Amino acid sequence: MRVTKWLPVALLAVLLAIIGAGLLWTTLMMYDDEGYVLYSLRTFCEIGGLYEKVFSQYGPFFYLWNWLLHVAGLDFTNTSARLLTLAYWLVAAGTGAAIVARLTRSAVATAAVLSGVFLHLWPMISEPSHPGGPICAIVGLVAWLGLNERFSSNTRAAWIGAAGAALVLTKINTGIFLLAGAGAWWLLSADRIACSRRWRLTLAGALVLLPLLVMQRLFTEEWVRIFALVTTTAAAATVIALPTRHERSVPLAALWRGALAGLAVTGATVAFIRTAGTSWSALLEGVVLGPLRHPTAYAAFVKWRPGAAVLAAGSILAIAWLVRQPAARRLPWVTAVRLIATSFYLLCWSNLLPLDMHAFALSYGLTAIAWFVLPLRDDDSTAGARGWLALLAVTQALHAFPVAGSQISWGTFLWLPLAALGVHDALQALAARWPQIAKGPLRHLAPVTVAGLVAWNGVAFVRMVDQRLDDSDTLGLPGAASLQLPLNFTSTARILAHNATLHADMLFSLPGMLSFHHWSGVPPPTSVNTTHWFTLLSPAQQEAIRARLEASSRSVLIIQRGVYDFLLETRIATESPLTQWLHANFTRAFSLDSYEFWVRRGRRIAAIDTAQLFETDAGASPRYKLTLFLAHPDLRDVARITLDRLEGDGQCTLGAWDRQNATILLTSVDSAGGPCGPVLAAAWPFQTKALVRVELFTDFLPAGFRADHSIIHLRDATGRTLAEARFAN
Repeated sequence: MRVTKWLPVALLAVLLAIIGAGLLWTTLMMYDDEGYVLYSLRTFCEIGGLYEKVFSQYGPFFYLWNWLLHVAGLDFTNTSARLLTLAYWLVAAGTGAAIVARLTRSAVATAAVLSGVFLHLWPMISEPSHPGGPICAIVGLVAWLGLNERFSSNTRAAWIGAAGAALVLTKINTGIFLLAGAGAWWLLSADRIACSRRWRLTLAGALVLLPLLVMQRLFTEEWVRIFALVTTTAAAATVIALPTRHERSVPLAALWRGALAGLAVTGATVAFIRTAGTSWSALLEGVVLGPLRHPTAYAAFVKWRPGAAVLAAGSILAIAWLVRQPAARRLPWVTAVRLIATSFYLLCWSNLLPLDMHAFALSYGLTAIAWFVLPLRDDDSTAGARGWLALLAVTQALHAFPVAGSQISWGTFLWLPLAALGVHDALQALAARWPQIAKGPLRHLAPVTVAGLVAWNGVAFVRMVDQRLDDSDTLGLPGAASLQLPLNFTSTARILAHNATLHADMLFSLPGMLSFHHWSGVPPPTSVNTTHWFTLLSPAQQEAIRARLEASSRSVLIIQRGVYDFLLETRIATESPLTQWLHANFTRAFSLDSYEFWVRRGRRIAAIDTAQLFETDAGASPRYKLTLFLAHPDLRDVARITLDRLEGDGQCTLGAWDRQNATILLTSVDSAGGPCGPVLAAAWPFQTKALVRVELFTDFLPAGFRADHSIIHLRDATGRTLAEARFAN
């Protein structure tokens, strides 16, 4: 019976893992934070010198952890990044579900939280390899550990202290937030001081002060002031709502174990990084001073939804009034808020309301946190557990400052297990007061509704993965061979990487796209690399890059025009002296989609795997000439050349050329595209070696041809693709 009850939850976990893998393996973001982190990890493991030889915005523990994985056999590739991210993702969702399973014994609630947290964290697919993955896993483990009474208070405190230190040394703000939330709960629950009103006011004041200190550099911005209001009121209201005595009181002395464990992790990490070649001054800069300057270097605002500030202010006033009322009077008010907030989140989660679930969690869910803590009866058996989750959730929400992207989901996922515990508690309180509810058909309403929404969302994500796979192409590049991405991107990436391999001994990009170094094998100018190098690298570091590029006549530049123009439009300070030098000394050789391949001024190259179509006057024969530049060591048995149209993310064949309607001329060329051999007529099926110009003459051009939406495939007699080319500008 017990196995039967929990078997659907286990099957759901397997399904979610499959969905997560499908989403991860069909996503690669063009801004390429993924490539930057992977390249920094690989370079650090090769030469050390974090913050001096290797640029990073992240702390040393992140590099220690990944170095240990590397020693164990992990290579830093796009594929391994996705495997790790999937593991972290499952840990974060699994710990939330384990908390709910332990405290409610409800398989429905557990399944809802498992799927809810997993899908809430779906932005992880955008940034595999990013520290956000291990951060969420650590936060989830701490949340679970703090409520697991199988471990003694001393053991829990030690692990929480160690985890907090690891986060501080990974991304300092998230570590401080974790320690602030965990420490506040511990002090509010300590045997000796839990009932002290003065102590509670002091802790409430400290939690209110935390957001103000974090945000003070951008406090002139309206969105920042709203952020501060929402988080400070949520924190203060949570402290007010937490009962002075609850079922999880802890010894104050155990905090020393946490402090010692944190110091041990800090000492081991610092010793490792120092041994790997980082100076004390660079360590201070990388861990503390650099992150302090980050809000002024780059910020992405939170789009607060209407009424968020007013709701936050009204909520704390209502909590302050309700906490003085008897439990019976609180019951209808608190239950209503819990059910309404959870229902709205579920509707957003299921795309049944025109509001993103992450936007709801931050704009409205954060304000509702204290309502899930406030006890509904004197014998409340989970108030302390809810208070623990609430304080962690409130402080982790600050993760969304100053960059409100994926960080919103990473900072708010604990809202779901808290909401599940709060709703479960409210339903129990209602059943105790009105027993007929527990006996009537209404008792099935919540489980059936939640189960239906879980199924709805699961099916929606399965369909999304299926559609992505149907319209995808295998990337087939080193370290990313198994990624399934849209054909227009995979062909562009392969062509750019192929040209870099052939034409460059040094590669740079604007903004920094470090994945191309993995894919092409061509190194960057220096070991100091990042995405927004124009704002994050020092003038001296940029000058070193310029000097190396200037010394190489075979250096090339790849520009992501869409991202670069977006940065210009949003007034990000991209035009550093290095940027200006690049524009003055490089020129575009060709472009594909929104990518541009630039070479040193005065240099000409044969743009490999590109095509051009020429048309003569009407009545002339052959009327069309298709010219391809190819560079394959041994291309054999080309029986036909197809012209395919890119339709969305997929393709369809418009027509084909073969021995019946086309003739072929082959010319060996040099790297600049000039002939270095005779022009030879080729018989179908033909073969080529090394760098060659292929000229196809025909009177046939398929209807519906558009150069910017077409791709050329060279195929053998069985239809297998041997080579490809795109029409470049």
